Amino acid sequence: MGTTELARSTVAHGDAVLAAARDAEQVIEACTGALRPHELRLSRGARLAARLAHVPVGDLSVNRLRYGANVTVSPAVPEEDNFLLTLPVGGGAVYRYGRTEVPVSPGHGVIVGPYHEFEFAIDAAFDQVVVRLDRRRVESVASAMTGTAGPVHFELGLADAVRGLDGLLESVVDLAGPGPVSARPRLLWQLEQVIIESLLLCQPSNRSAALGPEREKAPSARVRRAMDHMRDRLAEPMSIAAVAAECGVGVRTLQESFRRELDTSPARWLRDQRLERAHALLLGGGEHTTVTEVAYACGFLHLGEFGAAFKARYGVTPSSLLTPRR
Repeated sequence: MGTTELARSTVAHGDAVLAAARDAEQVIEACTGALRPHELRLSRGARLAARLAHVPVGDLSVNRLRYGANVTVSPAVPEEDNFLLTLPVGGGAVYRYGRTEVPVSPGHGVIVGPYHEFEFAIDAAFDQVVVRLDRRRVESVASAMTGTAGPVHFELGLADAVRGLDGLLESVVDLAGPGPVSARPRLLWQLEQVIIESLLLCQPSNRSAALGPEREKAPSARVRRAMDHMRDRLAEPMSIAAVAAECGVGVRTLQESFRRELDTSPARWLRDQRLERAHALLLGGGEHTTVTEVAYACGFLHLGEFGAAFKARYGVTPSSLLTPRR
């Protein structure tokens, strides 16, 4: 498996959003929807022939994109809500993110963060697989793994070890299409989790020191037991006192363990897990799925509280994720 196979699989399983499109506004609109808002400048005399295949997988998406012309891409908004992992298939480009600039070609990819300005100078032959990762999800996973909240600043150029994600991404693309797996959003959520964790472990970042061999990578047995107990019962009413009793410790001890190891509280961690489960269920829901049943299935008994918490975390209402399929 490799990037070429991943690119082919993305086209085979994805939606053909663009097929040799020549209108710049159409291309910008399509790529903004699939990736991030941006501006597009063509070199003198250049003519677009843009192709975009799009595979949504929960909070991430896998995309194959080729502009077919010499173009420059720059930001349209000051700060983004996603990371873009670029795996080149052919051609060449120069990517600038913040003060760092690197050449990009097959075997030499990049990951662009959401915190600084960027600019991509792309040649007509440049062909790429772009994996869009949700900013909140990456920061949440990093916080759980390191016990420290805040931004995740990856090095721009990809480390060799990241190439191992090609096979995993291809499996995700294959599983994301119609079928029994797509009806199990929890499984796709777990695959996303593995991809983000693997990226954090393989790609140098400001979190690498906290993930090194000198630090215990996994939470303590006490915290893991509490996490497993809560994760397996997200739909059930649950008190932190009952969770602490299940782990054989007092409430204060459990709270301190979560604060020290995960930089959060058991109640906050439980709510975040419920919200992530709800997000996955809404994204994978069919035409008969309702916000009410998703809220109850994830342990939210007050719909107003659920709606407010969901919008605060994801920036959209729960019902907006169902509306496009109706």
